[in-house]
Amino acid sequence: KLFIYLFLAFVCRIGMAQQSPLYSQYILNEFIINPATAGNDGMTAITLNGRKQWLGWKFAPENYSASISGRILKSPQSFVAKRSGARSQKKGPSGRVGLGGSVIVDRNGAMNKTSVSFTYAYHLPFHNSQLSMGLTFLANQFRIDDEFAEVVDPGDPLNGLIGSSTFSPDAGLGIDFSVTKFHAGFAAYNLFQSPVKFGAESIDYRELRLERHYYFLGTYKDKFQSKPEWQYEPSLVARGTERFNGMIEASVRFIYMNEYWFGFSGRTTKDIIFLMGLKVDMFYFGYSFDYGFNDIAKLSYGSHEVVVAIKLGDNTRRYRYWERY
Repeated sequence: KLFIYLFLAFVCRIGMAQQSPLYSQYILNEFIINPATAGNDGMTAITLNGRKQWLGWKFAPENYSASISGRILKSPQSFVAKRSGARSQKKGPSGRVGLGGSVIVDRNGAMNKTSVSFTYAYHLPFHNSQLSMGLTFLANQFRIDDEFAEVVDPGDPLNGLIGSSTFSPDAGLGIDFSVTKFHAGFAAYNLFQSPVKFGAESIDYRELRLERHYYFLGTYKDKFQSKPEWQYEPSLVARGTERFNGMIEASVRFIYMNEYWFGFSGRTTKDIIFLMGLKVDMFYFGYSFDYGFNDIAKLSYGSHEVVVAIKLGDNTRRYRYWERY
């Protein structure tokens, strides 16, 4: 059983997306898939995300995450007094640096993965546009869940390692270009493709490693000319690995008065997603329901995802970063 779970989690070509968490509400927290977006809009965002996939299956993947990202604001120059009595000029932060961090718990069958990340981003403003670059450092802990894993063969090389954990460092990078109504970004994760070793020397760990994942995201947002209180937001995200295993997801959201929205998504994995949410002051609430037409998904009660976020600085900074920074 254990080797079946490991095979599905790390080697299976068809199920490549499950090696990294899958998100239907990425549009509410793009930082979770692209480190370059940390503070790109000048806001500070704290986001909680919970996803339960294929409800009704005992070993179905589930994911929980908490993230925070923001921007070091521009501050004026100051004068610092020296011991001699003279004063020297000291520059404050330029407003181009974004910082972020996240904790992600991903449970996939008998394999539990906990990732802690720290992100540094740098934003270059141009005329009515912005170029952002980000680098993230990852600390991954993998654990074999003794509740779901069972060693049947006493000669199994993982015998005695059930319930144990191992550490695997890695990194990611991203780039994002933004204008008023459109932005596009690219990100790569698991740059080191670190192996997942549980200490058994008889196991070939060359296949039990994190594959390098690539993400491309593009989003456009504008108002309806006849109904300016309504906005439409089409987006596209593509995921893939170096083995050319990929998935494309196309979405469209309709937003009323910047407070309520609903939308739909479709994936090349034969999934359709319904999106809905609302904004109350600085709080954002989102819910998505995924229904799949593949053999596994049709035998479940769908996948459910909930997002709760708080965004600070909306009144003074949002969508005006090229003037403030």
